[in-house]
Order: sequence, then C-alpha cells, then structure tokens
Amino acid sequence: MTDYFNQLLGLEFPFWVYIAIPAAVLIVIFLIIWFIFTGVFKLRLRKIIKAKDESIADEAILNFKRHYPAKKLVRYSARMERYSRKLGSHIIQNTGLSEKWVQKLAASKFLRAADLRRVLLYCPPSYLFKAFLAAGKNTNLNKFFKNWVNGEGEEKVIRLLAETCRGEDFDPAFGKSFLDNHSELLRELTGEPEWYSRYFAYKILLADKNDLTARIMEDGFKDPHPLIRKIITENISFDREKTWALLWDKLIHDPVYEVREAARKRIAKEFTDIYSPKDAELTGDETARVLELLDPTCQEDRIFAMNSLENSNNMLKFPAASFLDKCGLLGTLLSKNTLDDPVNIEHSVSVLQKALDINVSGFLIDYPQGDGAPLLAASRLLSGLYSERIKDVKFGTQEQICILAKKVFAFFNSRKIDPSTKEIYLNTLKAITYNGNVKSFEIFSDELSARENDPVYTELLLQNVPMQAQSVMIPVLFRFLENTGFSLREDLVQLLGSFNADSVLPKIFEILNGNRLNHPHIVRISALKILGLLDLPFCIMRILESLPTIKTEEIEEFGKLILRYPQEVFEEKARVLLTSPDARVRSSLITILPVIKNDSFMKDIRASLKDVDPDVRIASIKALLGFGEIKLLNQETSMLRDPVERVRFATAEVIAIHGNAAAIEVLKTITFDPNETDTVKIGILNGLGQAKGAEGIPILVSVLDSIEEFKNYAINALAMRTARKDITQLIDIFKDAEPPLREKLIPVFRAMGRKAEPQVIEILKDEVASFKPYLVKILEETGYIDETKRRLSNRKAETRREAAMLLSLIGTLPAFRGLVLAAKDPDQEVRVCVVKALEKLKSAESKDLLDKLKEDPDNRVRKYTYWALERLDSLAME
Repeated sequence: MTDYFNQLLGLEFPFWVYIAIPAAVLIVIFLIIWFIFTGVFKLRLRKIIKAKDESIADEAILNFKRHYPAKKLVRYSARMERYSRKLGSHIIQNTGLSEKWVQKLAASKFLRAADLRRVLLYCPPSYLFKAFLAAGKNTNLNKFFKNWVNGEGEEKVIRLLAETCRGEDFDPAFGKSFLDNHSELLRELTGEPEWYSRYFAYKILLADKNDLTARIMEDGFKDPHPLIRKIITENISFDREKTWALLWDKLIHDPVYEVREAARKRIAKEFTDIYSPKDAELTGDETARVLELLDPTCQEDRIFAMNSLENSNNMLKFPAASFLDKCGLLGTLLSKNTLDDPVNIEHSVSVLQKALDINVSGFLIDYPQGDGAPLLAASRLLSGLYSERIKDVKFGTQEQICILAKKVFAFFNSRKIDPSTKEIYLNTLKAITYNGNVKSFEIFSDELSARENDPVYTELLLQNVPMQAQSVMIPVLFRFLENTGFSLREDLVQLLGSFNADSVLPKIFEILNGNRLNHPHIVRISALKILGLLDLPFCIMRILESLPTIKTEEIEEFGKLILRYPQEVFEEKARVLLTSPDARVRSSLITILPVIKNDSFMKDIRASLKDVDPDVRIASIKALLGFGEIKLLNQETSMLRDPVERVRFATAEVIAIHGNAAAIEVLKTITFDPNETDTVKIGILNGLGQAKGAEGIPILVSVLDSIEEFKNYAINALAMRTARKDITQLIDIFKDAEPPLREKLIPVFRAMGRKAEPQVIEILKDEVASFKPYLVKILEETGYIDETKRRLSNRKAETRREAAMLLSLIGTLPAFRGLVLAAKDPDQEVRVCVVKALEKLKSAESKDLLDKLKEDPDNRVRKYTYWALERLDSLAME
C-alpha cells in the first residue's frame, strides 16, 4: 500500500506519514469546532451578565436555556464552575444548574467532594440544608463539610441550617459537634417563631441530657407544630412513670393523628404492661382517638374494640368496626358459625350488623361456605333482615351481594332445600331484589335458567324476581312460558303480568298472532292471561275476541281480570261482540258476564236462551245462575227438553244445584224416566251432589239403591255432600236402612274420606248413642282411627291429648288398644283420658272388650292393661 502511494505521488515517505496527516487534520478540525462552540457558549453567557435591564436579561436566559437546558448543562459543570469564578455565581442560579447540582446531592449514592463544594460555594444559601443532609448520609463528604463549617463559623452555619431546614428527617448525631459547642444557641433556637428553626434545634437537642434541655423538651410536647411534637414523642425519655403519662396524654388528647400514632407505637413497644384502655375513664373523643390506633396483635385492643362496637355512638363504632374487620375478627365471627348453633348465628349477625350500620363490610367479601351457616349469616345481613330492628340499616355493597349469590347458588348446586337451609336461599334472593345491580341480576337469571325443571327452586325464584331486572329476566321467563311442561305456569303468568307492558307486549302479540303450530294452546292461553293482567284498555277488544282460547273451567276466573278495566269500554266492546256471528266468542263472553256483574246484559242473556247455537244456550243458562236468577232458572225446565243432549245435561246440572223443590221434583221424574238419555241423568246426579238443599239426598240414595248402572255416579255425588247437616241426614238414612242399602252406603262414607272426618267427629262429640256405631263405622272405613292412634306418639302434648280424647269417644277395641299404650304418658291430661276410657270398660257391657285387652297378643298391651286397671282401682279406693 505504501509503495503504491509513493509510486503514485512520485515520493518516498514512510507509512506512518500517511496516518499522521489525516489524524492531524481531524484534530485541527475538532479544535476549530470546539473553539467555535466554546466561543458561542461564552458569548451567550456574557449576554446574560451584560444585560442592562431585566427584560433583556430574561430574554438572554431563555435563549441560553433553549440551547443548553439544565439537564444538558450538567455535563459542563466544571466549565461553569470556572466561568462563575470570573462572571459571578449568579450565572449558576440563572441557568438552572444549581437545582441540578442539589438534585444530584440528594439522589446519587456516589458523590465527590467537588459535588458538595459546588453547592456550598455557588448555590443559594437556601440549599445549605440539602448539602447538610447529603454530608450526613455520605461519609466521603463528612470531612469536607466540617472543614467548610469551621471556615464559615459554626454559629453562622447553625443559624443558616435552622433557617433552611424544612422539616426533613436527619441524623442528629451528625450535628453532635453543634450540640457540644453551641447547646445554648440551640436552646435559644427552640424559641424561634418559625417552626422549622425550632424543629432543627429540637432534633439535635434530643441527644442532650442537660437538665435545662430536659425542661425545654417537656415544653416541646406543647409546641404548636405537630412535627415537633411528633419527634419529641418518638424520642424523649424521662423516668418511666412520667414518660407513660406524657405518651398517654399525647395519645388521647393530641389533635394530630401522626403525633398520636407516634405515641401509640412507643406505648406498644415500651408500656404493654401498663396499657389497658378498657379500664381507663375516657370521654367520647378520647375513646375515638384510642380506637383509631389499635394494634391488631394486642389482646387489650381487641377486647376494647369489641366493647366499643356495642356503643350507640357511630363515631366510636366506625374505628372499632374498621379495626375488627382489618384484623380479621369480624370475618372469623362470620366463618365460625354452624347450623347446629342458631344462638351463635343470631349473636354473630347482631354484632356484624352493627359494623354494617357504619359501612364496614369487608368481612362480606371472603368467607367460607362451611355447613351453610356463614352463608346464612351473610344472607341475613345483605337482605336487610334486621331492617325493622335497626334504624337506617345498610345492606352492604352490590359487589358483596354478587359474591353472596355466587357462593349460595354454588352451595345449592347439588343439594335439595331443607328447612335448615331454605332461609339462606330466600335471603339471597331478597338481597338481590332489594339492592342488586346488573351483574347480580345476571347471576339470578343464570340460576333461574338452570332451575327450569326443579319446581321447588323455581317457585322461590319466581316469587323473588326483581322488578328492576325485567330486561335481564324476560328471555328466560318467556322460554319457560313456551315450555309446555313447565310446572309453575300460573306463577309465571302472574309474574309476567306484573311487568312493564313495553317489556312483554311485543312477545305476547307474537304468540297470539303467530302460527298455532309454533305456539301450543297452553302457551296461547298463558299469553292471553298475561295480556289481561297488563291492564291495557286499548287491548280489551283483543282480549274479548280471544276468550274462546281460555278453557271453560278457567274462563270465569279469567273474567275477574276484566273487572279491572273501565266498564264503559267493556260494555261498548261486549255489545259489538254479542252481535257478531262467531258463536264461540258470544258463548265465552256470556260466560264471563256474571263475573263482571253488569246486569245491563240480562236482556241479552235471556234472549240467548233461544240462540241457535247450543254452546250459547249453555252459557246463557249458566249465566242466569251466576246472576242469581234462581226464579227464572226454575222456569226454564223446558230446556230439559232441548233437542241437544249437552244442553239438557248442562241445564239439568245447573237446576239440580240451585233449583227449588218443584224443579227438583221435575228432575226426579227425569232421573227415573227410562226414555231420558244417560247423559242428562248423569248431569242431574252431578248437580245434586253439589246442591245444598236436602231434597237431593233422598233422590241420590234412591238411585244408589235401585239403578245399578248409575251406582258409581250416585256414590260420587253423595260423597260430595260433606256438610254436617248432609252427613247427619245420611246417617239417619243409614240407621233406618235395610242391610243391603247399608252395604251400598258404606262406600259413600269411604269416598268422603278426610273431607267428612271433621263433621263426623263433631257429631260424635254430641254423644248420640244411636249414631255412634255408624259414626265409628265411617271412621274405621276412612282409616281415621289408626291415624289417631299414631298421634299418641307425637312429641307435642296437645296433639296426644286430642288423640286420647277422640279415642275415648270412639270406644272400640282398636281405639282402647291404643289408649292403654298411652297409660304411662308423661302428660297428666293424656292419662286422665285413659282413665275415663277404662271406666267405660268397667261396665258390664264392656267386659268382653276388657277380656280381649287382657289377652292381647302384644305383651305391652297386656302389661299396660293390668297396670291401668290397677291404677283405676286405686283411684276408686281414694
């Protein structure tokens, strides 16, 4: 390469020349650029120095800072230090470099003496305390700072430090030389009007054991500035008794929290053997100050907080509850409940409610399910169960309700509701209803959706659907509505009927106007009922037109909904429909007229008795009954000859129920008329079974006795006659009847079952001897005697007394067999009934019964019989 250049240039130079020349050129260029930049730098500085007025100076400073911001200028610290010696130290301050130097002292761990020197020599005196703090923390700077202090004079530096201190924390040991040499000056500074000068002096004097200083320190407890009171509280020490008194006074009286906190920390560290707030006589304010600084590890504080929670003053309850919640005591109180200890659950809820009253509820966020008891307690709190007992009760937060809902629904996910846990579920639903948010409504909706085929849970959920959650619930509820197997359809209809019309009306009309194949009849009926419940007068025509959708047995109940609508609107629409050609609409409308109780339609009903359509005629005859037109009904026996059989059936049934003696006589003739159809006769029998008059019973008994093919219809009709007067009449007939008729009547009493038992018992209590055998026979047929014997082992004495009394009235062998087993009952009244019954057995006519009891196969019965008889003999001797 060297030979190439030499040959090219025609010269002979060594290789280093070719390197040195470019290097020299670069150095020269660098020096030129450096001199230019340095010159410009100096020029801009001089503009600041030479500015003749403030505006020019400000402009020069701004121009300099644009080119050399303080962050960049730090790199030129050494150069700026030199310039400041020539141009004046104020250029350090004007350019913002002084702040950067001070920041470096505070932030950097690796400092040199030069860093401290620059601050001390060139920065404003206000930064002196920053330099003091840096020198105290960095051993590399200690010697330099002390030499500087000696050069400046300690007294001057102490005063400057006191003036520049702003309450920063520092190690008083670093200023020990000040204390050794100028303690009098420091004590003098404690009287300065500015708090920061006093703070500096007190901080250093803390290490002084002089008696004069001790007196000043005691006065420092009353210093106007809290920071001074705090450092004295943290560090001062007298004899133990005096120190305790001062610290306790600070804790209960100082108005500043951080001072009280310092006192409490020292007490916790040094005076645990003396500290006992529960034994101190404290005012309300003093108690509040102790409560806000309780120590979670201190048992005294836990007891004090628990006692304070019982206070009626919320100012005291809040810090107590906050402390107990923070240290987990409230959470423990909640989680340790068990279902087998209801007293403890009641107690814990009462205590936790007090915390909830003053908005402390953290314990309701994280707690276990346990056996369900923690959930029970939490649900009582969040549902406002105690709202009637506690004024202005709070129900917790909506987030806590969501947490409870998730826990409870998970708890019941794979279990059935039982009496011990049902309250948990109900309270949770109430909590969501009273104070839930959208998230809790969604949780509720998910639970409702999952329980579609569980009627026990679904019933509880439907009863507690929040009205404010309609938009969230409607998709699920209408899914239930379209489920033909949904078991709680009526509850669902009532619920949707209570919703806002704009929420449900579109879906209702979609069902009513939709294809019948897509919406089964039961769904359409439900939709129509919901429409009726919505109370929308503009929908009344559509409701009346859709009446044929409703089942015949439900149409009268549905008619009650029409009563809620304006009568003038109903009358107008009804009259239009009564003239319409659709017979189903007319018959359905006539059926509901008695429910509406609008007698302005009586003329229309009478006219409809001759209507061409059989259903309209049937509806009309029933409507007359509904309006109480009994006289007119009795005159309509001509309809018993109607050409349509079902009209005759309906007429016969209606007249049989409410007809007078003359009408019933006509029915009797028809019943035994061999030319009348069976359907009409069955209608008459059904009607007589529902009638209240006595005339029908002999007819039914005659049919039972003489017409074999109608025997079962007669039995069913007579079984419906369970009023006391009816049963008495039947027993009279039974008593006087021939044996074959008696055998036929026995199934009647058996069919009556439980419905007849109360009336039979009442007749039995009258103790009419002639009736008793027949009454007992009825009770034996229904199984009542065996059931009564089982009640002798009931845990309730009242139930056993009633059973013993009834068995003594019955007086049969099975009855007495049960009674002797109750001879040793712990309840005296039960034993009295046994004795009264045995007195009956002592009579001559009951000897056979008594002998049978003595020879009973059950050893207990034999044993108790002999014991009871001995007891009876002893009572007779007395």
